[in-house]
Amino acid sequence: MLEGIDRLDVWRWASSLILAVLLFIPVKRLIFVQKVRRAEGKLKRQVTEDERKEIERRTIPITAFIVILFSFLFNSMIMSKYFRF
Repeated sequence: MLEGIDRLDVWRWASSLILAVLLFIPVKRLIFVQKVRRAEGKLKRQVTEDERKEIERRTIPITAFIVILFSFLFNSMIMSKYFRF
C-alpha cells in the first residue's frame, strides 16, 4: 500500500480523526454554553442573537484544536499501552 506506513499507523490516524469528529459537536456545545453564560454574567443581561452567533463562530476553532489534540494524545496513549512500537 503506502511505503513506510504500516496498517497500525493508518489505524491510529484514522481512529484519532474519527474520535475527533465524534467529539466535536458535544464539546462545541459545552464551550458555547460556558461562553454565553460568561458573557451574560459580564454584561448583566441576556446576549442577543447576533452576539450568540458571534460567540458560536468563535468557538469552532477552539473546539477543533481541543478535540484534535485530545483525540491524538488519547489514541497515542492507548495504542502505546496495548501495542508496542
